[in-house]
This record gives sequence, C-alpha cells and structure tokens, in this order.
Amino acid sequence: MKTLKFNDTEVKLSFESYRNNGTLAVEMITVPDEDLYAVITVNLCCPLQTDRLAFVDENNLPGIGAWLKRNKIATPLGYKQRSGFCQYELYSFNRA
Repeated sequence: MKTLKFNDTEVKLSFESYRNNGTLAVEMITVPDEDLYAVITVNLCCPLQTDRLAFVDENNLPGIGAWLKRNKIATPLGYKQRSGFCQYELYSFNRA
C-alpha cells in the first residue's frame, strides 16, 4: 500500500483480520517507523462485516471517513450501527 498523509503524519494502511470472526480490521501505521497510529475499524460482530466490509471509527478518528473517500480507499454504504453511545458507518474497502 502506498504512503499517504493523515493529519500531517505519513501513514500506510495494513489490512488485517479480527481474531474472533475473521472480518476486516484496518490499521494505520506510521512511516517510516512502523508504529501503530490508529485502528480505523471497529469489530461490532455484525453479520454485515466481511473481508471487505467494515465499520469505521469516526468517533475516535474525526475526519477518517472523508479521508478514506478522498483517497479512494473505501466507500460508505449508508448503513450505520450503534454500539453504546457511538454510531459507526459501514464502508466497503478497496483492497487493491
């Protein structure tokens, strides 16, 4: 994956899987030191989650949805799910 800028930090994305259900987990890694910057997705154990569909954590990463769309990494699907006091939108990720 190519290097991108998020909040003035050079990052790249790492596509992983959640251990309990194998669904998509997306991590943002800093470049060049390879530290974990953030986990973009949340695991809501929803049947809609797959290896390409994941809920995005806009609550802890304000602006991440717009950043994903702008960089053609993911597209919102218009479905939201609540967990506690937070709401998460489902995105389709382009892993190419």
